[in-house]
Amino acid sequence: MKKSLIAVAVVAALPAVAFAQSTVSIDGQFDSGYQSLNYKGAKIGAFGNNGSTTSQINFRANQDFGGGLKAEFRVETDWNTVSNNGNTGAKKADGTLAAGSAFGNGEIRGGLIGDFGRVDFGAINNAQLDAFLTGQPFGTAIGSSFRGVWSTDAASPMAASVVRFDNSARYITPKFSGISASILGVQKNTKANSSNYSGTVGNFDYAGVQEFSVRYNEGPINAIYATTKQTLTGTDVTAATGTALSAVSTATNNTLGANYTFGDYKLFLLNQTAQSNLVAGGHGVDREATAVTGQYTMGNNVVSLQIGKAKNKIASAANTGNTSIFALGYDYNLSKMTSIYVRHEKLGDKGGLVGMPSQIAAADMTGKDRTRTALGLRIGF
Repeated sequence: MKKSLIAVAVVAALPAVAFAQSTVSIDGQFDSGYQSLNYKGAKIGAFGNNGSTTSQINFRANQDFGGGLKAEFRVETDWNTVSNNGNTGAKKADGTLAAGSAFGNGEIRGGLIGDFGRVDFGAINNAQLDAFLTGQPFGTAIGSSFRGVWSTDAASPMAASVVRFDNSARYITPKFSGISASILGVQKNTKANSSNYSGTVGNFDYAGVQEFSVRYNEGPINAIYATTKQTLTGTDVTAATGTALSAVSTATNNTLGANYTFGDYKLFLLNQTAQSNLVAGGHGVDREATAVTGQYTMGNNVVSLQIGKAKNKIASAANTGNTSIFALGYDYNLSKMTSIYVRHEKLGDKGGLVGMPSQIAAADMTGKDRTRTALGLRIGF
């Protein structure tokens, strides 16, 4: 729920001049609790954040010009709820803890809304994320298998899959009989092809992106299909893992997310194919995953159960079968905004899809399973 900070209605000083009504608000999430992690034999237990959702603070504003025309913006900051240093924008002296937060590190967008639909510019959440969140109820937190078997960006290594694109523009159509569509684009811009390239102004050495989605949201049905293609040949960018993305020529994600509500029950379906083509030939990524989730609400209690599997189509020593997906979640809602939650997730990674954190050496891995369990408190505001 948004809390309005400022609501200003300016009466026209001159009879012939009309002024917009403006509203600024803040909303967000606080998520913290105890987590027990087992990354293929490397175990750790500690208090952490984001066990059930992304902790964030959002600044939003809109201006209503009348006649159905509005201007809106959002600035999202994802923050670390258990570490001061995680919010400083820097690593510790020993380099072990990367920045968890910096102002405006989430979605940034601003645009116009009217009878024509909606146009936004900025660093906009992609439709792959929207489809992923529609197809399962665990967000990008424990239980979702996000960056385990699912990605929103086939070009990057799984652990670095991005959820938004810099320098992007998006158009969303008006809704007709429950159906709407969107198109998002990023212009490819490289050092090699641009005499105006600057490493200090903006982020111009960037892959081209073409993304399309169509959504149906009417009554008990909410479904979205998104397809995203990135063109990277000639770009000089490196992922967080140190892998040069210039080795990838093109990358494509196709995701279907859907849910259906009937009474106290909700059924979710998520399917995704992801593939990247290498400049040198062959595929860097080639996988398909499907999961179904059932959710039951009884008073303040919400139980979610997910099962699925992912297939790695690239033969390797690590690929000895399919990767299984299992997740169980329980929420006790203290209010509409605040919940105590339990999450458990297990990925039986026979397909060799699950990447390990950079802090864990390959020698530390003794098994195939990645499990994560969390008990925490989520507060919305």
